[in-house]
Amino acid sequence: MRSDPRRRGTLLILLSITTLMLAACGGGSDNKAESKVVPASAGMDELVAAAKKEGKITVYSAQDLTALNNLAKAFEAKYPGIDVKTVRGTDGDLGVKVETEFNSGKGIADMYVSASLSWVKPQAEAKRFLAPTGPELTGKGAYDTKEYVHDGNYFETNSAVLTFGWNTKLYAEGLTDYTGLLDPSLAGGKIGVIEPTAPSIVDFYLWLEETYGADFVKKLAAQKPRIYPSALPMGEALQSGEIAAGSFVAPIALDPAKKKGAPVDYRMPPDGAWGARYYGMVLESAPHPNAGQLFANFMVTAEGQKLITPSAGSVLPKVPGTVITNDKVRVQDPAKLTPDAVAAYQKKWKSLFK
Repeated sequence: MRSDPRRRGTLLILLSITTLMLAACGGGSDNKAESKVVPASAGMDELVAAAKKEGKITVYSAQDLTALNNLAKAFEAKYPGIDVKTVRGTDGDLGVKVETEFNSGKGIADMYVSASLSWVKPQAEAKRFLAPTGPELTGKGAYDTKEYVHDGNYFETNSAVLTFGWNTKLYAEGLTDYTGLLDPSLAGGKIGVIEPTAPSIVDFYLWLEETYGADFVKKLAAQKPRIYPSALPMGEALQSGEIAAGSFVAPIALDPAKKKGAPVDYRMPPDGAWGARYYGMVLESAPHPNAGQLFANFMVTAEGQKLITPSAGSVLPKVPGTVITNDKVRVQDPAKLTPDAVAAYQKKWKSLFK
């Protein structure tokens, strides 16, 4: 199994979240991948045989690289003879690569997983994705196709989530919801907040206002919190005791720290979380479309979900190691995040926090 070594770990998954709102458009392709795909009616045995005949698959993904490679390794063990190459990158970079392959008719990627719904929807409307054919993705398994397979042949695979956390030594009582951040004892630089430098982070603050009241962010600003550029340094500050609580921390980063003895904890909000849903698609330009279909199907099985969603969101219930299900994760609305709207909110935010 081969992997792209250029970007790794938690920092990458957080970087991908800040690029959720990048838009793109597609062109034409002469690839006949659709005609090569074994139909869903043929059954799993024929799909596996066709995938093994192709012998390889390339997956472009914005998901966590370690989890992605663990998934690929398990897939190769389950279906010997099919080599998986994973290429990890941000949504912006990978979306451009996929478009280039569409337009040139020279496909490299077979499957793409992106968190950028503003990229996915236009490509789906342009009929760039092949209809899923695996049993899970066609309603023959535990995966809820009515909930998670969308018009245009893209489907949800998992989600990255952000939440609130605290230092168990500095704030022993802990938090049960975001409203706990307004505790007067946490005022004066004891809370960490993220600066909304990207449209996706503006959406986080919009979600806070929609969920906890229009004046919640104003009240949070009145706590005089410390400002951080991303979730990663905020999580590190929480572990070191620089802050007692954080409003934007990643479970995928805190769980390993907890296992090593760091005095940190977190909880998911009771009414759903803010995060990034990931969307999978088998591409019309896929040179190995049956292997792409088989890998897509494996990703949403119970085995696949356990590997791809540690400390994150799952499309199946009760998956060990996951913290929430996708249906409870925020779906961002690109229409509310136009350049003018983002700039206006950033100006408002600065007036409150700086």
